Amino acid sequence: MQLSAYNSSLAFRLPSLAAREESSAAQMDLPFLALSGGDSYNGVVEGTNERQNPFIVVPKDLLTRAKTPNQVVQDLSRLNVPVNAEIPLINGYTVVMNEDERRRVEQAGYQVMPDLSDKFLLPSPWERKPEEVVEAIATEPAVPTTPRATLTEPRFASPLTQQFTGRGVGIAVIDTGIYPHPDFNFPHSRIVAFQDFVNGSTLAYDDNGHGTHTAGDAAGNGFLSEGLYRGAAPEANLVGIKVLDKNGNGTTSNILKGINWAVENKQQYNIRVINLSLGSSQRWAHRRQDPIQQAVEKAVDAGIVVVVSAGNEGPYPGTISAPGDNPRVITVGAVDDRNTPDPSDDRIPSFSSRGKSDTMKPDLVAPGEGIIGPNAPGTISEATARKYSAVQKTLSWLDGMRDTELVHVPEDTLRLIGLNPSSIQRFKNSPQTARSEINRLIETTNRLPMVSSNYLGMPGTSMAAPIVAGVVAQVLEANPHLSPDEVKQVLRQSATQLPGYGREAQGSGAVNPDRAIELALQKLDEGDRNGQLHLPLEQL
Repeated sequence: MQLSAYNSSLAFRLPSLAAREESSAAQMDLPFLALSGGDSYNGVVEGTNERQNPFIVVPKDLLTRAKTPNQVVQDLSRLNVPVNAEIPLINGYTVVMNEDERRRVEQAGYQVMPDLSDKFLLPSPWERKPEEVVEAIATEPAVPTTPRATLTEPRFASPLTQQFTGRGVGIAVIDTGIYPHPDFNFPHSRIVAFQDFVNGSTLAYDDNGHGTHTAGDAAGNGFLSEGLYRGAAPEANLVGIKVLDKNGNGTTSNILKGINWAVENKQQYNIRVINLSLGSSQRWAHRRQDPIQQAVEKAVDAGIVVVVSAGNEGPYPGTISAPGDNPRVITVGAVDDRNTPDPSDDRIPSFSSRGKSDTMKPDLVAPGEGIIGPNAPGTISEATARKYSAVQKTLSWLDGMRDTELVHVPEDTLRLIGLNPSSIQRFKNSPQTARSEINRLIETTNRLPMVSSNYLGMPGTSMAAPIVAGVVAQVLEANPHLSPDEVKQVLRQSATQLPGYGREAQGSGAVNPDRAIELALQKLDEGDRNGQLHLPLEQL
């Protein structure tokens, strides 16, 4: 497997970190190492009261935009601001400086944006505080009270989806990494490249588990489940780009580097799709001020379809996270398909972020409840699933008690099943609140099943987005000549509208792979009839 390091023509760029040759198990506990001398630095200069912070600098006025990268580096050097790294995609540079230096850089004609350090993994539905949870909006269809069915066949199984499996299409998963699960490695390895902007490893790994799950939702082949838990594009190639650490934390600059790397290596790995199951609630005064928004637009301009999760902060309008609110990307909300192929019982979970009435977001929805995907052993995701699975018997016993008996359950037992002090206080408040807490915990454990040691369940738009990314790979296999905008049009036109939900909840409707592939093939036929020139796939 050929792996290419992040490249830059600038001499100032520090050499890449030494490759680690430890086993995948040993890599679970890799320490955090910055890519360069100041990318993630944030603190006070030793021996002074001078605080320095990381920033991203971009030429702003006509004069600075006309300068070459070396001239920009010289400009900043004269202002006593050394450059740590270049991000060519947005013509950006990472630096560390104090407020006085920042003002001088801005006066010299540069835009200065904070290099934020944050948890970019979207808040998981089970992490929301009870007071934040709204079960449903009164005007939307009621959530079924019957248990969700057991999945008995792969989602979207049909002759057409078995014919078009994303073969040869590269999907870049920009996330916490990818564990080399058998669903990616057999009968041959489909992780064709791996780039690590957190720890510098050249070997594929995932110390969180989120990225592995999303990769499986897009392109797992279900090898260890006899195909049951396969993704939408089981023969697509995967490019793992790690930008978030084992806790889901990351920096703006590392996410930018990840997108930049995908664009720079598009030709080598036929990267036609980027999946971003991450986001930020940070709101900029204008989209042009957000460097990640700039980067995803540049990726689309480069011919890559960018798929982004909508967020898990619904059901109120205007809760879509950035960069999912960007009009150039495909933004995906979640739908609970109840593990059945019949759309009549589909419901949009309350957690799925909604758009505003005056926007076109989300673009569509895809399955995002109880999604079973590959497990990365030894990670936070596995530990969480095992914890909830372990308390299911206790919860079942508590569920059989009368409400008036629940309030007398010992606090030690309540701590055992995962209740914190405030939840215990709420539990003890009345029989009704005790029952509410038990129901909430049962729902949570059902969302996070541990299936043997090879698979686990996760809910969220983080799972819905890669399912659509996999469908995009199928569409591009069927018609590799489609542009990103045309792919979005195909997905929107082929989606199945869900009755009872507004556009701000479902966009154009639920993803429909069969119809999307049919429409892509139809457009291919139309192009042939109109005499359009079709370039070979490798030239696109």
